[in-house]
Amino acid sequence: MDKQFVFREVEHLQDRIGEFYEELGAIKVQLQELIEENQRLFLENEHLRERAKFYTEEQTPVQGEALKYLSSLYDDGFHICNLNYGAMRDGDCLFCLQNLQSRS
Repeated sequence: MDKQFVFREVEHLQDRIGEFYEELGAIKVQLQELIEENQRLFLENEHLRERAKFYTEEQTPVQGEALKYLSSLYDDGFHICNLNYGAMRDGDCLFCLQNLQSRS
Protein backbone atom coordinates (compact mmCIF):
# COMPACT_ATOMS: atom_id res chain seq x y z
CA MET A 1 0.00 0.00 0.00
CA ASP A 2 1.31 3.37 -1.02
CA LYS A 3 1.86 5.76 1.92
CA GLN A 4 1.15 8.80 -0.28
CA PHE A 5 -2.17 7.28 -1.32
CA VAL A 6 -3.22 6.77 2.31
CA PHE A 7 -2.13 10.31 3.19
CA ARG A 8 -4.18 11.77 0.28
CA GLU A 9 -7.21 9.73 1.32
CA VAL A 10 -6.94 11.05 4.89
CA GLU A 11 -6.67 14.62 3.57
CA HIS A 12 -9.69 14.04 1.34
CA LEU A 13 -11.66 12.67 4.27
CA GLN A 14 -10.62 15.66 6.37
CA ASP A 15 -11.85 18.04 3.64
CA ARG A 16 -15.20 16.22 3.47
CA ILE A 17 -15.58 16.44 7.25
CA GLY A 18 -14.96 20.20 7.01
CA GLU A 19 -17.66 20.52 4.35
CA PHE A 20 -20.10 18.53 6.49
CA TYR A 21 -19.30 20.78 9.45
CA GLU A 22 -20.09 23.89 7.37
CA GLU A 23 -23.36 22.35 6.17
CA LEU A 24 -24.26 21.48 9.74
CA GLY A 25 -23.62 25.09 10.78
CA ALA A 26 -25.89 26.37 7.99
CA ILE A 27 -28.64 23.93 8.96
CA LYS A 28 -28.29 25.03 12.59
CA VAL A 29 -28.81 28.68 11.58
CA GLN A 30 -31.89 27.75 9.52
CA LEU A 31 -33.27 25.73 12.42
CA GLN A 32 -32.83 28.67 14.79
CA GLU A 33 -34.67 30.96 12.36
CA LEU A 34 -37.52 28.44 12.06
CA ILE A 35 -37.78 28.11 15.84
CA GLU A 36 -37.96 31.91 16.22
CA GLU A 37 -40.57 32.22 13.47
CA ASN A 38 -42.59 29.39 14.99
CA GLN A 39 -42.57 31.13 18.38
CA ARG A 40 -43.61 34.45 16.80
CA LEU A 41 -46.45 32.76 14.91
CA PHE A 42 -47.54 30.90 18.04
CA LEU A 43 -47.81 34.15 20.00
CA GLU A 44 -49.57 35.89 17.11
CA ASN A 45 -52.05 33.03 16.82
CA GLU A 46 -52.68 33.04 20.57
CA HIS A 47 -53.31 36.78 20.53
CA LEU A 48 -55.74 36.49 17.62
CA ARG A 49 -57.63 33.66 19.34
CA GLU A 50 -58.01 35.77 22.48
CA ARG A 51 -59.32 38.66 20.40
CA ALA A 52 -61.73 36.42 18.50
CA LYS A 53 -62.96 34.83 21.74
CA PHE A 54 -63.58 38.28 23.22
CA TYR A 55 -65.74 39.30 20.26
CA THR A 56 -67.62 36.01 19.96
CA GLU A 57 -68.59 36.11 23.64
CA GLU A 58 -70.63 39.28 23.10
CA GLN A 59 -74.26 38.25 22.84
CA THR A 60 -75.82 41.02 20.77
CA PRO A 61 -74.09 42.33 17.67
CA VAL A 62 -74.16 46.12 17.41
CA GLN A 63 -74.24 48.11 14.17
CA GLY A 64 -70.66 49.05 13.24
CA GLU A 65 -69.10 46.50 15.60
CA ALA A 66 -67.25 44.80 12.74
CA LEU A 67 -65.59 48.08 11.80
CA LYS A 68 -64.56 48.64 15.43
CA TYR A 69 -63.13 45.11 15.53
CA LEU A 70 -61.16 45.58 12.31
CA SER A 71 -59.96 48.97 13.46
CA SER A 72 -58.77 47.60 16.80
CA LEU A 73 -57.00 44.71 15.04
CA TYR A 74 -55.23 47.19 12.79
CA ASP A 75 -54.31 49.37 15.78
CA ASP A 76 -52.84 46.28 17.49
CA GLY A 77 -50.48 45.83 14.55
CA PHE A 78 -52.28 43.23 12.41
CA HIS A 79 -53.22 43.35 8.75
CA ILE A 80 -56.95 43.51 7.99
CA CYS A 81 -56.64 43.51 4.19
CA ASN A 82 -57.49 40.45 2.15
CA LEU A 83 -53.85 40.09 1.06
CA ASN A 84 -52.29 39.54 4.51
CA TYR A 85 -55.23 39.26 6.93
CA GLY A 86 -54.09 38.42 10.45
CA ALA A 87 -50.36 38.77 9.78
CA MET A 88 -48.25 41.17 11.79
CA ARG A 89 -47.59 44.38 9.92
CA ASP A 90 -44.52 46.62 9.90
CA GLY A 91 -45.77 50.16 9.40
CA ASP A 92 -48.92 51.27 7.63
CA CYS A 93 -50.59 49.21 4.90
CA LEU A 94 -52.43 51.11 2.19
CA PHE A 95 -54.78 48.19 1.53
CA CYS A 96 -55.78 48.01 5.20
CA LEU A 97 -56.25 51.76 5.41
CA GLN A 98 -58.41 51.68 2.26
CA ASN A 99 -60.56 48.99 3.91
CA LEU A 100 -61.06 51.15 6.98
CA GLN A 101 -61.90 54.26 4.94
CA SER A 102 -64.33 52.50 2.60
CA ARG A 103 -66.30 51.09 5.54
CA SER A 104 -66.62 54.39 7.44
